[in-house]
Amino acid sequence: MSISILSLWWSMLFLVPTLPTEPVINTAVASDILWAPQKRLSWDDFAGEPASNNNHHALTSTNMEMKVKCENNQLKFKVDAVFNPKESWTRNRESHALLAHEQLHFDITELHARQLRKKLATLPNPCTRGAADLNKYANLAFEAWHKEEDLYDRESKHGLEKTIQQEWQASVQARLKALDAYK
Repeated sequence: MSISILSLWWSMLFLVPTLPTEPVINTAVASDILWAPQKRLSWDDFAGEPASNNNHHALTSTNMEMKVKCENNQLKFKVDAVFNPKESWTRNRESHALLAHEQLHFDITELHARQLRKKLATLPNPCTRGAADLNKYANLAFEAWHKEEDLYDRESKHGLEKTIQQEWQASVQARLKALDAYK
C-alpha cells in the first residue's frame, strides 16, 4: 500500500504473520538503505526520476518494515527504517538545506521504528495475543508515523521555514537519543 502526502511518499510495508508462530519474509531489496546513525543521505542516494506532475523539489521514499514471530513462547521481531533510492528523487542536487529536510524524513521513520520496537519489547505475554492484537499496535505505530511526517512538512513548509526546520531537527534528535536502547 502506498500513501502519497505532499512532497513525501511512504511505501508502507506492514508485515505481520496470520499466526504468531509464522515467520514473515523480508521484502527489502538490496538497493534499499537501512537507517544507521553513521549513514547520512546524499543526493547520490536519490536515484528516482522526478514525477512530471509533482511540483516539489524532492521526494523521499521510506518504509518501516516489521517482521515478527514467536519462538519458544518468546516474541522475536525486527523493525527497520528503510530508504528506497529508486522511488526517491530530487530536482535540486545543490541544496544542503533541502537534503537536511529529506534526511529528517528518514530520521522520523527511524524514530517511529524505535517507538514500535519499544512497544513490542515491553508487551506482556505477546505470543498469547495473536496476530490481530499485534496488528493493532503496528497499525497505531504506522498511523502516528504518517501523521508526524505530514505535520513536519506542514509546519516546516517543506523545510522553507528555517527556524521551524531547526526546531524539528532538535526535537527528532532528542527523541532518537531518548530511545537509544531501541536502535
